[in-house]
Amino acid sequence: MNIDPQFTPFLEGAAQFPKANSIPAPVFRDLVRQASVGFPKLEVPLGAITDRTIPGPGGDLPVRIYTPIASAAAPVIVYFHGGGYIAGDLDTQDMICRGLCDGARSVVVSVAYRLAPEDPFPAAHEDCWAATLWVAENAREIGGISGQLAVAGDSAGADLAAGVALRARDAGGPALCGQVLIYGAGGYPSGEPESMRENRNAPFLHADDVLYFWHQYLSNPEVEQLDLRASPGRASSLRDVAPAMIVTAEADPLRDFGEGYGRKLVAAGVPVQMRRYPGMVHGFLSWLGVIDAAHTAMGDTSAWLRTQFARTAGG
Repeated sequence: MNIDPQFTPFLEGAAQFPKANSIPAPVFRDLVRQASVGFPKLEVPLGAITDRTIPGPGGDLPVRIYTPIASAAAPVIVYFHGGGYIAGDLDTQDMICRGLCDGARSVVVSVAYRLAPEDPFPAAHEDCWAATLWVAENAREIGGISGQLAVAGDSAGADLAAGVALRARDAGGPALCGQVLIYGAGGYPSGEPESMRENRNAPFLHADDVLYFWHQYLSNPEVEQLDLRASPGRASSLRDVAPAMIVTAEADPLRDFGEGYGRKLVAAGVPVQMRRYPGMVHGFLSWLGVIDAAHTAMGDTSAWLRTQFARTAGG
């Protein structure tokens, strides 16, 4: 297992962090939040950051809107945070949203979807879908360009983004310029590929954490893992879903699942850019401003998004 030396100062803390399956979900959630907000805010030029609620299937749905410094309307990215479906909020992936807003020169709408086990599947997916529809309908109100929309997410959020992209295809809209899937799995994991074996005890995400998180989210895993809202990779065809940027980390148990989903997209004729970052671990993009490769990955992802938006605009 090859891990970049820049992570060395964080490995002892990772080893002492309680296993997710050893403590109640609310306690784990609080610990993840404390660890995430302990980093200084990513310093990038932004026009505004606004918290508000929008209508959701379970009631008011909190979102955070990041607006770039621009004199005109900008493309829009709907962002879904990671956290194994049981953790994460508007603060835990704030650094990624700031980076995307500045780098992709886009409005970013971060979604605080409902969490398991209190709100199991399909609550998270339905919240993300509702948020995407709301953003598509209200893009101009939030400083966005109607018709220039992408979805993005990390870890569990990447699978939610993939599920929304597939549903958008099947529902006939909203039209998406792209989907950014950052160290996701494409749905419920099946089998034990090389990355699960060689990174079984990787820091920040162990191989046995993967199914634990999924089993908190799915009330009936045997049946619900087949639902395309949970596992878009199980679709009979992925033809005509939005173009994808697939980001994976070398020392991540989920690496091969994410890349496998990328290959399914390629086989279906979907334009895909896949980038594996050497020496990186699951969650590495949350170290923006600390880990060099996180900055590189944000630059690569932002450049890809700018290209997708430009193509949609005819530029």
